[in-house]
Amino acid sequence: MNKNQNNKLNMRKPINMPFQGMWVALLVAMLISISSYESKGQIETMYSLYRFNPQIVTPAHAGSSEVSDITVINRRQWTGFEGAPVTFAASLNQKWGENKGIGVVALMDQAGPIKATTISADFAYHVPLNDKWTMSGGIRGGFSNLTIEWSSIRLTHGGDENFQEDISSGLKFNTGWGLRFSKGDGLFLSISQPRVLKYDFGVLSGAYKDVDYYYTMLGTKVRLSSQITLYPSAMVRVATDVPLSYDLNVNSHIREKFDLGFSYRKGDSYGIRLGFQATKNLYAGYVYELPISAISKVTTQTHEMALRFTFNKKSTLETK
Repeated sequence: MNKNQNNKLNMRKPINMPFQGMWVALLVAMLISISSYESKGQIETMYSLYRFNPQIVTPAHAGSSEVSDITVINRRQWTGFEGAPVTFAASLNQKWGENKGIGVVALMDQAGPIKATTISADFAYHVPLNDKWTMSGGIRGGFSNLTIEWSSIRLTHGGDENFQEDISSGLKFNTGWGLRFSKGDGLFLSISQPRVLKYDFGVLSGAYKDVDYYYTMLGTKVRLSSQITLYPSAMVRVATDVPLSYDLNVNSHIREKFDLGFSYRKGDSYGIRLGFQATKNLYAGYVYELPISAISKVTTQTHEMALRFTFNKKSTLETK
């Protein structure tokens, strides 16, 4: 889901009953807009540590380095606002042979009554183009489900038939792809579509149409000294009839032990990132975000935490 526009889903359902409490009113403002025109919903997981774990948005990352890892990310957006988005992601990235990689990604994203769940497997192949550049291609296959629990919304007066029946897309096959071009000095560019097939509620879809996103990531590294390396990066999200969204980030890796970084998401938030290499194989990351969109009137913070366990590790790991 694209939470950049504070809009988890646009559905054309009439509302006849008032809601109890401010949080319900705000949730409905995010979930529902009343219009005679066709609606489009954005169902994409939003998180900040994408360079920490790029495999979530591109299968081409699998096996792209000598290090294999297991990564877990938990994001709690708009803390203190009941029904606010919560995201959980776990991934396995494993180098396979000389120039192949495999991986697994599991995602659970919930905002109020809307829940999206995905589990998928990735395969990537890495081809040297010359002595500096490598091209990686990845494919993804798995299953996903979208559920809207209309019955969980509390009404002042019951009986509105539009909120009596929960709907589900069912467990559906999905696929994705990614391309990544990387240079030995840390420069990289990737293009991906992590979810190709769209969610469909069948006869219950009404005017709702899902939107599929394309992601572009660009980054490099700049060694300032033997103790400090900078990692600037950007990610752009593009979809039909949806405003362009992008993140700008810069992270400093200090003494091969600590990370300190800053981020900006267009029209949505500013963030501060902290990281610590706790042991040779365990890294912990944390992001604190301050919203600058309209949601800042009712909540002031978002927390994102991550743990990464590495194996097949040949040397001290730099944050990529």
